[in-house]
Amino acid sequence: MLSCVVMAAWGQDNRVSQALDTTQRTQKAAAESQQRIDQLDDQTRSSLERYRAALWQAQQLRVYVQQIDELQKSQQQERESLSRQITEMERVERDLLPLMLRMIGSLETFVGLDLPFLQTERRERVAELRRVMADASVGTAEKFRRIIEAYQIEVDYGRGLGAERVEIDGRLMDQLRVGRSALFALALDADEALRWDAEEARWVPAERRYISDIRDGLRIARETAAPSLLVLPMPLAQGVQP
Repeated sequence: MLSCVVMAAWGQDNRVSQALDTTQRTQKAAAESQQRIDQLDDQTRSSLERYRAALWQAQQLRVYVQQIDELQKSQQQERESLSRQITEMERVERDLLPLMLRMIGSLETFVGLDLPFLQTERRERVAELRRVMADASVGTAEKFRRIIEAYQIEVDYGRGLGAERVEIDGRLMDQLRVGRSALFALALDADEALRWDAEEARWVPAERRYISDIRDGLRIARETAAPSLLVLPMPLAQGVQP
């Protein structure tokens, strides 16, 4: 009888032990399942974060590409504009070169036909213009500027008085220029006066009564005397009868 009771108790303990083992295994399996769930959740969150980061980068790349496209379009338009400007400049330079050469030729002819004053200076100015025209290191704009400057100097000669010392027929004399209308010359000892005859292109004697005014004109031109009224024999304009 006692043996039966012992056997029954042992069987009951064995079932309890098995139940505990089953419970522990279940709990362990549940813990492992929860761990796997937690790992999957971490992976999901990590994947979501990477996905969101990839979306943001893609958006930034789209904006960047759009900016690059706009920049390329702007640069292309600028290149086309510069190309048109260069073509226009080349055309202008081709047209401007013959014009500048004609202007220098006209200036040289004018100096040769004009009253004979400052001849060395004026001829050297024309020669310098021709030298500049042949110099490839000088830009077209600078060449044109110098030609205009030379023309302006010639225009300025027509204003006011000018004085210089020249040799006339082997004799040193002081030459007075009245604008670019008349030339007079006075001997250094003031004993003789000449005037330039444009029609005959030579010096001819001037009346002695003009010597004083020629001398005063020379002083005014050299700024050693105040401006004053001069009485001089001026040539008549073409077509004007005396």
